[in-house]
Amino acid sequence: MIDWKPPTPDRDSGSFRMRMILELMSEDGWVVDFIGDRRAENLSYEASLQEFGIPVIIGQEAAFRHLTHHGGAYQTVWISRPEIAERYLPMVRALAVQARVIYDTVDLHWIRLRRGMLFSDTPEVLRVASERFRAIELCNARCSDLTIAITDDERAALLETSPDLAVAVLPNIHQVWPHVAPVSTRSDLFFIGSFTHPPNVDAVMYFAREIFPLILQRMPDVRFHIAGSDMPYSVRALKTKRINPVGFVRDVTPWFRRTRVFVAPLRHGAGMKGKVGQSLAFGLPVVTTRVGAEGMGLTHEVDAMIADDRLDFAAAVIRLYSDDRLWRCLSSAGQELVGQRFSKEAVGRALTPVLCSNG
Repeated sequence: MIDWKPPTPDRDSGSFRMRMILELMSEDGWVVDFIGDRRAENLSYEASLQEFGIPVIIGQEAAFRHLTHHGGAYQTVWISRPEIAERYLPMVRALAVQARVIYDTVDLHWIRLRRGMLFSDTPEVLRVASERFRAIELCNARCSDLTIAITDDERAALLETSPDLAVAVLPNIHQVWPHVAPVSTRSDLFFIGSFTHPPNVDAVMYFAREIFPLILQRMPDVRFHIAGSDMPYSVRALKTKRINPVGFVRDVTPWFRRTRVFVAPLRHGAGMKGKVGQSLAFGLPVVTTRVGAEGMGLTHEVDAMIADDRLDFAAAVIRLYSDDRLWRCLSSAGQELVGQRFSKEAVGRALTPVLCSNG
């Protein structure tokens, strides 16, 4: 397994998914080694993998030495993220010649960048980056034996461009929280996300400036709590009596258990949004956009509230916050959906044929 760093599951959604995949593989009897292009923010993440029985190799030079001596032993090499695949695919093909190579897109970066153009001060920069990543991602896919998309829509996007690709879908993985605190004990709004991811910065700024003031007109006492790693100054500067930029929180469980509505006002992005699945798994109902709901099979007013217009989004938050019956219905339905489609057990059933297939 090759990724940009040892998984940091409390810092970003992609790392949580990778950690769950690693655990599923180990539990299924696979002997797994992990190559990280760089070290994680803390050595404890590396140690956590080693404690789980997964050796860790860090850096290209160490990876080259390892594959030179052991490449012939690998049945499968799984490479995550476009830049990492671009960097390591030639090495893997040269030194692990018998291995079946799986390229995991995590999300299609070219789609995310293209969508971000509408909300950027430098759309031309994003257009060039989108074209570059499209070339990288399609080359990675064509040079691999199997490509992993995170949603059916992104699988279709790959096949539309290259119909001969072998593409499987492996979504995010979430653990359903068994005990949901009652709505009567909860208050306030919550958002979480890695702020190295530009769509998360945009979502928070958009919500704070254009949606939250509309909510405060009807609910003047509500607060908006923002958690996440690598929080920039622009988000920290939002701090007021009603907006609370918390920053990085290692254990987010208390926040999901005591807040009343999770907001994900994403205007652009790609793939499946880990924050939305995480909130649903905790039984915390979600108000999001069509972009935020993408790939999860969510239905408006059944297992989430979905609105794109800022007025509609504010109205959905106010309605969900005020209607205890709706809150309980969405909480239950959201957990049921995650359990059926995105739990460790459900994704584990999809992972087996991905690892064992010959094509």
